[in-house]
Amino acid sequence: MSATAGCLFRSEGAVVDATPPATIDVEGAAAALRLAETEYAQGSFAAATLRADSLISAWEVHESLRSLADRALAVSGRALEAQALPGAAAERWGRLLSRVSEGSLREEAALRLVGVLSDTGREAEAVSVVLAHPETMDAVGSDTFRQLASALDIAALRALANETPPESVPAAVVHVQLARLLIVAQEGDEARRLAEAVLTGRPADIERTTAEWIAAAETDLGSGTARIGAILPLSGDLADVGTLLREGIELAVDRYREARPAGFDVELVLLDDGSDPDNTAGLVRSLEGEDVIAIIGPLRSESFATASRARRNPRLPIISPTAAEVLRPSPAAYTLSDAATLEGDVAEDIARWIIRDLGLRRVAVLEPLGVGLGGAVLAFTRTVLAEGGELLAHQRYDPSLTTFREPIEALALSEPDVVFAPAASASGVLSVAPQLFYYGLYNAIVAGSPAWAEPAALRRLERFATDHRIVGLTADRISAGTVWQRFVADYEMKYRKSLRDNEIPALSHDATVLALTALEGGRLPIPAALAAYLETEPEVDGVTGRLRPVAGRSVVRRRTELRMLVEGRPVAADRGDLLTWLAGVRAAPNPFAPRDTVTADTTFRMPSP
Repeated sequence: MSATAGCLFRSEGAVVDATPPATIDVEGAAAALRLAETEYAQGSFAAATLRADSLISAWEVHESLRSLADRALAVSGRALEAQALPGAAAERWGRLLSRVSEGSLREEAALRLVGVLSDTGREAEAVSVVLAHPETMDAVGSDTFRQLASALDIAALRALANETPPESVPAAVVHVQLARLLIVAQEGDEARRLAEAVLTGRPADIERTTAEWIAAAETDLGSGTARIGAILPLSGDLADVGTLLREGIELAVDRYREARPAGFDVELVLLDDGSDPDNTAGLVRSLEGEDVIAIIGPLRSESFATASRARRNPRLPIISPTAAEVLRPSPAAYTLSDAATLEGDVAEDIARWIIRDLGLRRVAVLEPLGVGLGGAVLAFTRTVLAEGGELLAHQRYDPSLTTFREPIEALALSEPDVVFAPAASASGVLSVAPQLFYYGLYNAIVAGSPAWAEPAALRRLERFATDHRIVGLTADRISAGTVWQRFVADYEMKYRKSLRDNEIPALSHDATVLALTALEGGRLPIPAALAAYLETEPEVDGVTGRLRPVAGRSVVRRRTELRMLVEGRPVAADRGDLLTWLAGVRAAPNPFAPRDTVTADTTFRMPSP
């Protein structure tokens, strides 16, 4: 390398001299930079960092080498990120952002600096970068910036808002987010002042819409009229389902009115989609025209996604009782029925309890194929292994067959202490539970999915097939005096018909309860207030469990309650009782052995508490 390039290196990359000569060789400098870029491209990140930093030191004060120094800063920033050194990388990207006024390098510097800061829990600094350089908003992405601002608390947002008036687009985002949280904190007057200030600038449409709602809210905190909309199939093929959903919504509103007669006056606006998902977008806009503060529904996953996109105001909460899948997470949109979330959470909690609390580590899995439980099985096995358990065997069976002898006997040969045998429905439990006993798993604890505690299953199974099974529940639907039983009583009294085990009205009831809870928590009957409250992820008591909305995933999680089945009913899981039962069946004679064959196949020792 030419000495006139401004740097000299040993062959291993160590710097000998980085002092620029009186005459600057720009071509030699460019060649030195290309070498650093090549080292980075080839994965020699440490060498690339060392070379690039030396070049920067030599060049950054020379105007003729300014563009090369900027490129060297970028190489150093990239290489430091690749070495998982975010603090040093952030310093390089910050220097580059302050040096470059436009072009692709400036966009990269802004995007990478914000990314490094947000990835390391420095969201307030990331937001501050964009506020200081508002023209970088497009490079960072408006949705990304809004997510960063939504991660901040009132104190952090207030500090940023005090430093930056709401004149730019990113500053308006910060001020509006602060106003949302102030509403939840019952500081409505300050929220209105912030909203009015935002409207004097040039906010993006999303912030303008929210600011207009907040500024125009003339009711006192905790009072006024609130309209809740719903999109339901009240005619067409799904009319029966729509009727059940409507009844659950009405019951939730009735209960709210009885509990809070002096609070908000709640009105329902129910629209019929005719069981046709193509009507969803138009109905969402109709409800927005009715000034609803939240929408309950629609039913299907595809319609739920359509409704989320169709909103003119992305802060209008949409809560689907029954969408079984989140096709794409959206702000202020939630479903109570995301199958992957519900099944995975319960399976993880069961696995963790088995290893940590029960103290048993020898585990096997019996998986039914084709019924959508693969995610639950994966969550269970992953958690078992992460907690130090041992997966002895994993067998699969076709639930459409009548007997599952081979996979069950194969599991029995592995001599597990616990078998995870999820089922998708009560009928699935009825098929597999007796066979577990008859084909050799009479002396292992069985852990099951919530379907094992379905009333339709427990009413028909013999005790030998259910007792001392572990079940993860989100709601006990069979014991007396539960929230579910009280809901059933209220429903049957109001509608003069039997509910039996139908969970559909309870789901729409709970979706409405979430909206009403957000109304109370938000304190103002405007969508932005409800959305801000839901983003705090409150825990809400529902009929189908203890609910917690998760904004980043558009799902509603439920707390898992561990139960064991005794005499056909779910009771609190008791470690001592389960281990005593397991020791007893291990010590007893094999019920399926020939009469002249002596006793226990395995020896079971109680795990230490």
